[in-house]
Amino acid sequence: MTAGRGRPIVFDETLQAEFLRLVADGVHVGEAAAKVGVGRKTPSQLAARDRRFAAALTDAKVVGRAARFSPERLKHGAPATYNNHNCRCPRCRTAATRARSNAPDRKHADILELPDTQQATGETEFLRAG
Repeated sequence: MTAGRGRPIVFDETLQAEFLRLVADGVHVGEAAAKVGVGRKTPSQLAARDRRFAAALTDAKVVGRAARFSPERLKHGAPATYNNHNCRCPRCRTAATRARSNAPDRKHADILELPDTQQATGETEFLRAG
């Protein structure tokens, strides 16, 4: 094969390094791919062919996950932190419990006393059992 044939490399080493830096900073893989200008499947396809890149991507994901879920970045005391980030600290657990107990489907409706229509109107047609 001669040089210059085929599709030019779009995801070169410079972009790979930038992509891995973004992932290690806590950016999701699809967002990081979009920021460097490649398709969201391109990094995983390269990882399937290149063991060195696959190892670097795995390491970057571990570091990025830790960065995303660091206490400085999470909003503790919010139900979303309990639900979406699996934080089980007392503040997040309390907030999630309060949110569930205040949900509309969990509130008990007030029972209203309705007037007895049989005594008020004297009509009992609609009360007959069939």
